Amino acid sequence: MKKDSFHFIGLWFLFFSISIGMCAQVTRQPYLQIPTPNSMTVRWQTGTGIIGKLYYGNSVSSLTENKTENENEKIYHEVKLTGLNPDTKYYYSVEGPSKGNEDQYFITPPVSGTSKPVSIWVISDFGQTNTSDNSRRLETIAQWRSYNNNSYHASFVLSLGDQSEDDAIYQIQHNYFSQLENVLKSSPLYTTIGNHDNHDSLYNYVRTFTLPSEAEAGGVPSHTKKYYSFDYSNIHIVVLCTEIYDDANFKAQAEWLKTDLDDNKKEWLIACMHQPFHSGGYHPSDEVETAQKRRETWLTLLEDHGIDLILQGHNHVYERSFLVDNLIGKSTTLTNANKINAGLGRIDSDAPYYKPSGSQSHKGTIFISVPGGGVANSDKYYPAPFSIFPVVFAGSDYEGSLVIKVNGNQMDVNFICDEKDGKESHIWDYFTIIKTK
Repeated sequence: MKKDSFHFIGLWFLFFSISIGMCAQVTRQPYLQIPTPNSMTVRWQTGTGIIGKLYYGNSVSSLTENKTENENEKIYHEVKLTGLNPDTKYYYSVEGPSKGNEDQYFITPPVSGTSKPVSIWVISDFGQTNTSDNSRRLETIAQWRSYNNNSYHASFVLSLGDQSEDDAIYQIQHNYFSQLENVLKSSPLYTTIGNHDNHDSLYNYVRTFTLPSEAEAGGVPSHTKKYYSFDYSNIHIVVLCTEIYDDANFKAQAEWLKTDLDDNKKEWLIACMHQPFHSGGYHPSDEVETAQKRRETWLTLLEDHGIDLILQGHNHVYERSFLVDNLIGKSTTLTNANKINAGLGRIDSDAPYYKPSGSQSHKGTIFISVPGGGVANSDKYYPAPFSIFPVVFAGSDYEGSLVIKVNGNQMDVNFICDEKDGKESHIWDYFTIIKTK
């Protein structure tokens, strides 16, 4: 064979390889992780191994910047963009500089501590059940989008555990990412470990989600993806792991939590976890020994540091408390002394809840059990009353999600149910907290 023929064949193989790499099918649409005022991490998956490249820019028709992965060819891709401007919208694509799309973008957070409007979408148990019928998941998304002015975008999403049924890659994709892709390509995601995420020593969970274990988004480093904290605007969020039971790891998490809370100076404090401090529902907390242990340690620390809102999953129900304090024991220990404000907290009926500005201790906390976004249980599976809280929305077979809006010194919370209530509304519950000087 002539030398020119070898040269031609070599060029053909090079062109073929480049073409395959550029056309590799995206099998998991991009999702956003660890937003900071100056950076954003974008992850996605392809059907064949390639070196990933991300294109981005301030105009959907002009993705003038790009960044390439430094590692070898792979199917799981992760690119961290740095040097970004705070509170700025960027369009992006993982398929080429001309593949910009109006609904594929991200907005960097404002400078930490700045009081800017923030919208948080909260879901729980969204990936549970390995069923081919995703109608419930899709309805939860549709109702939130309708409430959200026909937009999928949130400042960020909080997912309170059970992103799959048994941590299988297929379930994480089929039950979770495939249903949420329209949301997650413009809304950064933070996740919590649920009991159903822990079937393989967290192998798939850890490799699927990029989380700020080194305080990349604020807070104090935890050095583990199991629990962490972050800041957004004037809010501090701690994400706790209720799947740690041994004494050494439980103690380490409590010590980190105290250090992190001591360091926090933000106006608002939110805590997230999978298994609840207090709940009726599918796994009544009064019957769970580890729940008492968590109340005596974590809840005490949180209330000492002025916790405003506690978000819990696991029980596939919606329930929420009045503004309460120091309910460290079981629900049977609840007295009027625990009720800081026993109203509904609604501006249009009684009055909002008022709390002093800053992180003053023991001024009252709202506990919320967030329902499953795609799974619920029949009444027959509930061995205890639906709720232990004084504010009760009876019923169990209802999916939904939570929307939290924070603007300066005001926090508005709405429960968006998939079903309509007696007033033909999908907003089943709502309340407001106002911080006063």
